[in-house]
Amino acid sequence: MRKTVSQTKKDYIWNTAAGLINAAEAVIMSAVVTRITGLTDAGMLTIAFAIGNLMMTVGKFGIRNYQVTDIENKFSFSVYLKTRLLTVLLMIIAVFGYLAYAAKELQYSWNKIMIIGMVCMIYAIEALEDVFWGYYQRRNRLDAGAKMFCFRWLGILVAFPVLLWINRDLGHTLLVCLIVSLILFTLMLCLSYGKICGEEDRRIGQVLQSGSLRESRHLIRVVFSLFGISFLSFYVNNAPKYAIDACLEEETQACYGFVAMPVFVIGLLNTFVYQPTLVPMAVEWESRQSKAFVRRVLKQIGVIGVISAICMTGAYVIGIPVLSWFYHTELSAYKIELMVLMAAGGFLAVSGYLSVVLTIMRRQKDLLWPYGLIAVIAAAGLKGIVSRYGTIGAAVCYLSLMAVLCLIYGVTLAIRLVRISGNDEV
Repeated sequence: MRKTVSQTKKDYIWNTAAGLINAAEAVIMSAVVTRITGLTDAGMLTIAFAIGNLMMTVGKFGIRNYQVTDIENKFSFSVYLKTRLLTVLLMIIAVFGYLAYAAKELQYSWNKIMIIGMVCMIYAIEALEDVFWGYYQRRNRLDAGAKMFCFRWLGILVAFPVLLWINRDLGHTLLVCLIVSLILFTLMLCLSYGKICGEEDRRIGQVLQSGSLRESRHLIRVVFSLFGISFLSFYVNNAPKYAIDACLEEETQACYGFVAMPVFVIGLLNTFVYQPTLVPMAVEWESRQSKAFVRRVLKQIGVIGVISAICMTGAYVIGIPVLSWFYHTELSAYKIELMVLMAAGGFLAVSGYLSVVLTIMRRQKDLLWPYGLIAVIAAAGLKGIVSRYGTIGAAVCYLSLMAVLCLIYGVTLAIRLVRISGNDEV
């Protein structure tokens, strides 16, 4: 199925829209909460997003990038779908297990448990939606998956402030948003799937029956290192928030979360720029077009550099005034943290892109140990540093971790490319 120029434009437009909404969802909801119910609830929502994103890595299990670059069709959509249902079930079990632990050992209040639980369930729907988005992308309809994501989250973002203003209860508001998310996901899937799927995938029931559990186990083994990387990366990215949750107040958590929000903008902007190029990159790699492949990688790293420079300049000039106004909170004391975190965001974007490149090269095993090393360092040292130095300690530690990770991935990729070029295997 060849992709037309018109379809390529649609893919970029809708994927960009999805990237912007993905970047804005937590920002908008946190700003709404700060204005309506205050900083304490905003702090609980901040840690809820951190835990929810971590749990979503269990639901997605690192399958998406492998799925859309499976040029040889090693696994059918039935296998991807059945495997995703299993991993989403595992995610839900993990969420309930964590909440039971948090209630007993961390003394979380019922309100905090409710808020975290509802955010996690919204992300469970997103994890299931993601497998259909990947399938649509493989059939050259990336825009259809992006539309599904956009309309579901727009529904949540419209309902959320209205409901919160009416009942002033964040937990119950998120429960209704979960129902809205489920309804919109089901509706968009019904409207799009039949128009895009192949004849062999037309009936979902038959699709699920045709995929064997043995193949699902095989797929899980294949992508396990990708899952490990995704899980560890989200843990490392949010490790400062976990340390703040353990050592400081909800209000401090909220303020740190506000200045940390722009950090991920660099990575998200980069993601929706390179996401439509994953299939062409996989084709170049499989067809041994080494020069084109390397040029594309270097070009994208240059794009990250430009995006980072623009974002850091903007953060320095107007970052604190804009964030203070947007979140209705005085954040002048956090300007150093903001700039340190923005620098870390550039390293995060580069390391994230390099991990995708190594995945296309099917060198995902090279990705796991560096993140494991960084995660161990974060788990061992962050709580003590945050307890002693507060939010500036959290920001500097995060920058250091991202810089080390970026260096390790860059050296790994360079070594692999040099070896392959030397052996004339590409």
